[in-house]
Amino acid sequence: MSRESEQFEIFSPHIKSVAQCKEILRDLNSTWGLVSAIAEISCPAEAATILPAMEATKQGFVDLENKLTLQLVSEEIKKTCLDLESKAQVSIDILVRNLYERTADIGFLATNADICNFVSASVKGEPTDTEIIHYLLDEYGSKYTVYDDIIILDQHSQILARLDRSTISSVEPCCDPIIKHTLQSSANYLESFGKTQLRPATERALIYSKCILDPIEESVLGVLCLSFRFDNEMAGIFRSLQKQGDKTVMLLLNADAEIIASSDHDHIALGRLIETIPEGNAYGIVDFAGREYLAVTHRGRPYQGYAGQEWYGHAMIPLHYAFSTSASDKEMNAEITRHGDALTTELSSLIATAATDINLFLHKVIWNGQIMAANQYGNLLSLKAILKQLRSMGARTAQALADSSSKLHFTMIASELRTAESVARLMIDIMDRNLYERSNDCRWWALTSEIRRILSAPKLSPIDTQKMTAILSYINNLYTVYTRLFIYDNKGNIVAESNLHNDAIHSVGRQVNASYVQSTFSLQSAQDYRVSAFEPTWLYENKPTYVYNAAIRHCDESNNIVGGIGIVFDASPEFKHMLEDCLPDKAGAFGLFVERPSGRIIASTSASIYHDGDILWIDPEFFSLPEGTGKARIVAHKNTYYAVGCYSSRGYREFKTTGDYHNDVAAFVFIPIGEHTSVHELSKREVITYPQEPIYGELVDLATFYIGTQLYAFYAADLLEAVDGSLINRLPGVKSYIIGSLMYADSTTNEADKSVTPIIVIDGYALINDEPHPKQREINEGVVLIVRSQEGIIGLWVDTIDAVCSFDKATIRTMNNLLHCDGGYVRSLVNIPESTLIGKMLVILDQNLLLQTVRNYRPSPASVQKDLRLC
Repeated sequence: MSRESEQFEIFSPHIKSVAQCKEILRDLNSTWGLVSAIAEISCPAEAATILPAMEATKQGFVDLENKLTLQLVSEEIKKTCLDLESKAQVSIDILVRNLYERTADIGFLATNADICNFVSASVKGEPTDTEIIHYLLDEYGSKYTVYDDIIILDQHSQILARLDRSTISSVEPCCDPIIKHTLQSSANYLESFGKTQLRPATERALIYSKCILDPIEESVLGVLCLSFRFDNEMAGIFRSLQKQGDKTVMLLLNADAEIIASSDHDHIALGRLIETIPEGNAYGIVDFAGREYLAVTHRGRPYQGYAGQEWYGHAMIPLHYAFSTSASDKEMNAEITRHGDALTTELSSLIATAATDINLFLHKVIWNGQIMAANQYGNLLSLKAILKQLRSMGARTAQALADSSSKLHFTMIASELRTAESVARLMIDIMDRNLYERSNDCRWWALTSEIRRILSAPKLSPIDTQKMTAILSYINNLYTVYTRLFIYDNKGNIVAESNLHNDAIHSVGRQVNASYVQSTFSLQSAQDYRVSAFEPTWLYENKPTYVYNAAIRHCDESNNIVGGIGIVFDASPEFKHMLEDCLPDKAGAFGLFVERPSGRIIASTSASIYHDGDILWIDPEFFSLPEGTGKARIVAHKNTYYAVGCYSSRGYREFKTTGDYHNDVAAFVFIPIGEHTSVHELSKREVITYPQEPIYGELVDLATFYIGTQLYAFYAADLLEAVDGSLINRLPGVKSYIIGSLMYADSTTNEADKSVTPIIVIDGYALINDEPHPKQREINEGVVLIVRSQEGIIGLWVDTIDAVCSFDKATIRTMNNLLHCDGGYVRSLVNIPESTLIGKMLVILDQNLLLQTVRNYRPSPASVQKDLRLC
C-alpha cells in the first residue's frame, strides 16, 4: 500500500470533508450505472456509440475524485501538522535562544570585579560587606528577571551570598555535585538540570555555574551559580503559543523522552515517559492513556553555536479533534472566499483544468448524440432522454468535483495563512526577547563600580580612560550584538568607547546631541533606561538603529547622575537574521519588521519586494491590531497573491509591559500562494437562456457554438458531428481563412460503408472579420464542426460548442426577404424571449455561403504578413 493510500485509510474517517466527498461519489457512481443500464435496454444501437465514451467520462471523474480526496487528506494532515510542528519547534527554539543569553550572563557575571573582590576577601578571611553584595545581586535580579536565584560560593562549597534570601543556607558546605564538577571543569560554564541542594524547595532546577577566578593570579576562588526560572519560562512560552479552545498539548522532553515541561499538567503530568517521533518523520500517531494522538517531535536548533542539552519540543493533539474546524478556520475561509476565483494555486489550477477537460469531452459526446438524434438515426425519443440524463449527471459530477476542489483549495490556502501568522508571531517574539536583554545590559553595565568611581572623580586621567575602554572592550567582545559601547559625561561628551568592528568612527571627545542623552540624565532610578528612536546616527555609520542608555550614578550619591552609558545595537544584521531564521522554506517568501502606525519598514529579508525605510502600504487593519495579537490576510501585489501574517509586539516579562518603554512594532510575513487570474476575454461570452422544448408546433433543432464571444448556430440536421481541433493538419501557402484540413470518416454510417475523406477547415474568425487574440488561434483547444454543404462536406473551426436545443419553427425568420443578396453567410435569425440579453437574436449560419463569404474576406495586415511567412 502506498503512503498516500495508507494516510487515506488512517485519517479519512476523522476528516469530515473527505467523508462527505466519498458519500457523494458513491451516490453518483450508482446513478451512472443506472443510466448506463437504461441506455442499453432502451436504445442499444445508439448506446453502442455513446456508452464507451460515457464510461470513459465516468472513470475520468472517478480517478480525479480519488486524486482529489487523497490530496485533500494530505493537505488536511499538512495543515494540522504545520500547526503542531510550529508549536513543537518554536517552543524549543525560543528556549534555546533564551538559554544562549544565559551562557553569556554567567561568563560575564563570574568576572564582575565586585563579586571577585567579595569572594577573594572572604577566602582570605578579610572583612566583607555582605549588604553591598546583596544590593548588587538585588539590582541584577530586578533587571534579569529570568533568574530566581544567584548563588556565590567559595572553593569549599560554602554559600557566601545569594539573591533568594528566603532560602535558608546551611552553615555546612554544600555537597551538591554541581559544585564539585564546576570546580574540576575547565569549560567556560556548566549547565545542569535536575534536583539540587542549591534550590531545595524546587523539584528540579536549571543551573548555570562557573568558577570565580582571582583577577590577578587566576586561581579558583569559588563558584557562581545562576538559577534559571525554568517552569516560569516554559509556562510563558506555552501560553503564548496556545489559543483559547486549543486541544494541543505541548511538552518538553529530555533525551530519555521523559516529560520535563507540560502545557497541561492535569492532562499529561511531568515525569511520564512518552513515545516520540523520530527525526526525519513529519508526524506520527502515538498512543497515550488509551487514546490516539497525532504528534510531532523536534530537536532544538542550535543558535550562535549553542545547542544546549538534548531536549525536544513535542506537540500532540487527540486524533479525534485533529481535523475539527476552529473559529480561526472559519475566519480564514471567509478571507479566502472574499477573493473568489481570482486566487488560483498551481494545484487547484491543474485539477480545475483536468475537470474541465473531462467535462468538455462529455459535453462533446452529448452534443454529437443530440446531432445524431436531430438527424433521426434510430430510437429518437429514447436517445434524447438518455442524453438529457447524461447532461444532468455530468453537471452533478462536475459540481461534486468543484466542491472537492474548493475544499482542497481552502485547505491549502488556510495552511499558508496559519503558517504566515505563526511565523510572524515567532519573529516578533524573538525581537521582544532579544531587545529585553538589551534593556537589561545597559542598566547593569551602568552599575559597574569601576566606571562609577572614575566618573565620580572631579577629573579624568588618561589612565582612567584606558580602564573604562578596557572594560567596555571586554564586555563588547562577549556581547557581539553591539557595534560599540560608549560612556559619556554629564555634558554628553563621550569619554570612552569600544569599537567591535574597528570602523573608522572615533567618538571619544565628541558630543552626543541626541535627545535621549538629556532624557537619560533625568532618569529616577537604576531600573530606568532610555532608548533612542529607530533613526540614523553617526555612531552607527549614519544607519538607523536603537541606542540603549542608562544613567551612571555617583559612587557615593545615588541621586547624583555623573554620566551615562550608550550601547549601539547592530540592527542591520541582527534584525535581518531574526527574520530570516524564521522564514518558511518557500521561494519568494519574505519578512519585515514595521513600525506602527507609520508603516516604516525597519528591517527586511533578502527576498523582500520592499526595502528598509520604505512605507508599507497595506490594509490599515494590520496597524490597528491590539498589542500582542495577530492576523492573517490574503494580499495582492501586482500579479501575485500572498498569505500575509502580522503579529504586533507584546513585550517580554517587564520589557514594554510595565510602562517602561513604548515602541509599537509588528512583524509581517509574506508567503506567495498563487497568481492573480484575470478574466479572459472568452469568459465574457454572451450567455443565452434557451427556451423549454415546445409542446406544440413543428420543432427544429439548432446546434449552437461560440466564435470569440459571439454565439452562432447551424441547423442540427445539417451537421454531422464535432471533432477535436487537434485533428487538423496545417497547410502551408493557403489563404488565411483556411486553417488546414483533416481526414474525416462519417461515424453515422456502417463500418462497411465508411470512407475517409479529406476536408478543408475554415477559420471561424474569418466570418466575423475579427483578428483574434493569439491564444484563440490555438487550434488544438478548439472544435471543428463537420457540416454538409452544396460543395460537399466542410469543416468550420470554432472556439467551443454550446448546446443543441429545439425551437418552434414559427419563431425562426429567414433572411431572404430581409437582406436579399446582402445577407452574407447569415441564413436565419431566431428570437429568444427568455434570454437575459434583451432584444438579442441568435444568428443561424448558412454553410452553403461560407466559402463564398470567406473568399471575400479581407484580412488585417498582421494576417497578411503571417500568410507571407507561411508561403
